[in-house]
Formats: sequence, structure tokens, C-alpha cells
Amino acid sequence: MQTVNAYIYMLIIYSTFMARNILGVSVLVLTVILCSCSSWFREEPSFEITRENVVEIKELPPKDAYGFQRLDAEVKEQRVRRNQTLVLILKSLEVEPEVIREIESESKLTFRANQLRYNQKYITYHNTEGQAYRMILHQNPIDYIVLDWEESVVVEKRAKPVEIRVAEISGEITSSLYESLKNQNRSTLIGNKLSEIYAWQIDFFRLQRGDRYKVIYEQKVVDGKPYGVGQILAAEFLHAGETHSAFFHETAETRGYYNAEGKSIKKALLKAPFTYSQRVSSGFSHNRFHPVLKRRMPHYGVDYAAPLGTPVISVGDGEVLEARYRGANGNIVKIKHNATYTTAYLHLNGFAKGIKKGRRVKQGQVIGYVGRTGRVTGVHLDYRIYRNNVPVNPLKITLPPSKSLEGERLAYFHVAISEYLQQLKTMEADFLISEATF
Repeated sequence: MQTVNAYIYMLIIYSTFMARNILGVSVLVLTVILCSCSSWFREEPSFEITRENVVEIKELPPKDAYGFQRLDAEVKEQRVRRNQTLVLILKSLEVEPEVIREIESESKLTFRANQLRYNQKYITYHNTEGQAYRMILHQNPIDYIVLDWEESVVVEKRAKPVEIRVAEISGEITSSLYESLKNQNRSTLIGNKLSEIYAWQIDFFRLQRGDRYKVIYEQKVVDGKPYGVGQILAAEFLHAGETHSAFFHETAETRGYYNAEGKSIKKALLKAPFTYSQRVSSGFSHNRFHPVLKRRMPHYGVDYAAPLGTPVISVGDGEVLEARYRGANGNIVKIKHNATYTTAYLHLNGFAKGIKKGRRVKQGQVIGYVGRTGRVTGVHLDYRIYRNNVPVNPLKITLPPSKSLEGERLAYFHVAISEYLQQLKTMEADFLISEATF
């Protein structure tokens, strides 16, 4: 207000004396302005911070593993009992009937509330009065269902964050790859993935004592604990005196496993028609004594003494030429993979759904089940390979490779795997040191 009055006063003086003494008026006006503006530079009164005038902001408790702040809540962990349903659990928590009906209705779009598993873990949140208002239903260590009825009914599916860490392992086969991994407290999924990667090079049903392996892989971690195995990034497997390398490589144009020279690990056919190891009971022979006919005759296949009903898989992509019962061969499936290779699977207990003549199948697809049909003395699979319609020994055949990297793609690949190559060499040095101190 003082500033406004000063400006008015200044204008009056200026208009009255403008004609008489312009210089004198200008000085006077400047003086008035400075006086009126002096209030702008006055110091504000100091403010002292004391315990009385400070409002403390209390820190909220950290969120739990499910993203909730517990505050004063009591959290209980329980397990689903035999024949216990979601409705029975909610009733035991004294949830109102109309709320239970609403939870059931909301659950239909998220999960099957009537299919709880025995011993399935669930967690409940209770307020200070002991009333339950939230439930966490575990489906597995990662996925869970949130049922919340504190204010309004909310049912939603969530997942815990999965951390990916790069891990490594090396070992030597003394009895089996499975035992070697178990002895080091590592997931046997590593073995399954290796068998898939090397299915075109190594028959994992015939590993030898002294075979060695080195693996760099992605370890999935949930709540600070290992859970599952991700991608195998690099590996070396020494089998029967020969080293097989494999490096995962992915670009916009390519995705798969290649050896150190950039040649594809994938071949046209798998080494064996099973996902898991099965014992070879009889080999390929031009002069084998037949156990039923009691005379010597050719046996143009390999017999696997697998349990009755064991799934049999196609060793490659192809077209089913035959899927029927054929006399002494029993139930047989015959598949043409290309102009060169054909495979046959004899004495099957039955055929997989949809397997019939003319149907296309994929590599690894189940086509039938081990049985004892036809002229046999016991349960087994007779597996055969034909090259240009001539039977060949499945255990000795050299399988054709797939496409390899070339040119700029190969150069980029060599740069991409250089770090893994160095890491594998370091693992070899560590392996030798630990072996020497054993």
C-alpha cells in the first residue's frame, strides 16, 4: 500500500513542476522511488526451528514380498488341507457370505477357485481386531493370486519379480550327469537343457565315466533363492575324447546354438527317440540270433528297453508314411524326414493322438508309446533309420548339419562369444586346480 501511495505522489509532483525544472523534478522523482522501494529490501523476521514447531513425518514400514505395507497387520502362513475349497477357507476366516459370493464371482475371470491343491500355500492378513481382510494364494514360487476384501473385493493375478544372474558350473561324469549336478546342489534342469542342445551330437544315454562338462547359464532367482534355469549361454562337453562347444547366439536374423567356428549345433535328426535316458538292450546287426524264431537273421535297428508306455518322439520334422499294425513289427510308425532319411518305430503300445498317414510331425513331437506288440519277448522299442532306403546303424550314423554363419554374421558372432570363450578357459583352469587338490 505504501508503495502505491508513493507512486501517486511522484506523479503529482512530476505533472506540476514538469514545465519549470525538468532536471530538478527528475531528481525529486528518483528520490521518492528509492524511498518507496526501500521497504522491498527489509529483512524478514528470522524463523527458529524448535521441537514445538516441527511436525515429524513418520516413515512407513517397508513393503513385504507381495508389495503390501503391513502396518499393524498380523500375517499368517497356512496350507490347504485335503478336500478344502476356497469357500471353506473363507468361511473359516469368518468372511461375510455376501463377500464370499462376490469373491467367487470375481475369481472366475482369474483362476479356478474350485481346484485348490492339497498343501498349497496361502497367506492371510488380519487387522488389529483379528479380522482377515486379504489372502495371498500361491500357485508356484513366482505366480500368486491376491484376494482383497478390505474396502471392495479385488481379485487379481500377480507375479514376484524374477532376477536373472549369470552362473557357471563344471564337473566330471562318474555315474551320470544327473548325479554330478545333484552332488553340486545344482538344478537337474541344466542336464535336460544340455541334452536338448547336444541332442544332435551326443547320445546322453551313453555318457562315459570321465566325460566332462562346463556350462555358463542364466540362473533365475526369486526372493533371493534359486528358482529355475534360464538360457544356457555357453557350454563345452568332452565326450568320448571329443570336445563339443555350444554358444547361444541371437540376432534379428538368427537364433540358436553354434560351435566356436559358427557352425550350427542343430542337425537334421536327434540321436535317440526319447526325451530321457533309456537302456540299449540290443544293437544293430547283420547276423543276430532271434530270441523268438531261434535262428540267426539281420536286426536293422536298435532296441531300447524302456518301460511300458514311455513316450516315443520323432527324431526330426517329417511326414508320417505309415501308422498301423503290421504283423511281426506290431504297431509301427514310419516317418519320411527328407529325400534321404526315413525313420521307423516298431512294437508300439499305441499311437499318439492325431498320428496317422499323411500327417506332418515336428522334431521332438510324441508319436507313440513303448509296448510289446508284434513278435517280441518283452517290452521295448525297435528304432530304425534308413538312408536312401538302406538301413543304417542309428548309433554310428553321422548326421547332416544345419545352416552355419557366414560373412559379417560370422564376424559378429566371434566378437559376441569372445568373453564366453575366455570364461570357459578360466573354468578349465579352476577345474584342474580343484582336481589336483582332491
